[in-house]
Amino acid sequence: MAASDWTYNRLTQTLKKGEFAPLYLLFGEENFLTDRAKEEIIEAVVPEGMRDFNLNLFDGAECDVARVRDALETLPMMSPNRLVVLINSHQLKDKEWEVLQPLIEAPHQGTVLVCVSSKVDRRKKHWKKLLEAGVALECKRPYDNQIPEWIDFLAKRHAIEFDQEASSALQQVVGTNLSDLDGEIRKLSIYCGGNQAAAKKMTSPTESQKSEARKTVRASVDDVMKVASRVKIESVFDFADAVGKSDRARALYCLANLLDQGQNEVGIIALVARHVRILRSMIEGLREGLSGQRLAAKAGVSPYFVRDYADQARLWTPTKIDQTLEALFDTDRALKTSPVVSHIWLENFIVRVCG
Repeated sequence: MAASDWTYNRLTQTLKKGEFAPLYLLFGEENFLTDRAKEEIIEAVVPEGMRDFNLNLFDGAECDVARVRDALETLPMMSPNRLVVLINSHQLKDKEWEVLQPLIEAPHQGTVLVCVSSKVDRRKKHWKKLLEAGVALECKRPYDNQIPEWIDFLAKRHAIEFDQEASSALQQVVGTNLSDLDGEIRKLSIYCGGNQAAAKKMTSPTESQKSEARKTVRASVDDVMKVASRVKIESVFDFADAVGKSDRARALYCLANLLDQGQNEVGIIALVARHVRILRSMIEGLREGLSGQRLAAKAGVSPYFVRDYADQARLWTPTKIDQTLEALFDTDRALKTSPVVSHIWLENFIVRVCG
């Protein structure tokens, strides 16, 4: 079955039904999703009390592939299933995959193999087999318009709710990285009185305690702004501000800050492009005489940020907006197709728009 046929939700639904496949391939650049999917499979396939006997974890960067093969050939002990998890499987060499290939072609009954990889080479035999015969889940980074759904999903995990304004502010502050969002939502749940952590510490909670532990708290936009880390949005604001003022030295400094935060080059282009498109909508809205909630709605941002965006939009002209978006498009294409060191393209972008 094609990887495009599987989603994270579909995977969790089949696991809840007790429907296990002999082969799973979790791959892609969104590490939060691959990690969560791996944990979901572990929790579903091997009961916690049986994991010492029936769960084997290996790292493709440093494991002995013969031990992986032995684990795949070992029968489950006092359990219907044995689970073998191989992370960083893309780091196995072709000769090592040849050792495992017979067990990929014909898995032992009761044995489940999970391969976790940041990338796959679809031309190679072992990847083809895993993609075609197993459950292949491609974990892509979500698009901006998918983040509200993920915020809802992550909020349920941490027993917290956000109204539309608070959700919008959270996305604006944190960005689209799911690991960052999960961490900030967890902090907000604790800040707003979430008590799931306390429930986990109960050795034998009563039904009333369980009910209390499941209570969901609500977070306002003010809570988000007090608790969530604003480092990334402030850096993007600073970067866009420097570009708007054609301040090349400051733009290079802000670029270095974004890279230090762990934001990759393509991600920086996406963040800045979104920011510039918001500024374009702000310019249009200000010309139409909009303000407050109406201006925020036009630009697609939380009203909390309207003043900041409006102040910055006054530094830009429509021509500057168009030139910057064109340069961003060219830089994004170059980053994805050219072998030149990626940060050089970002520096060229700054030279181009801050000339």
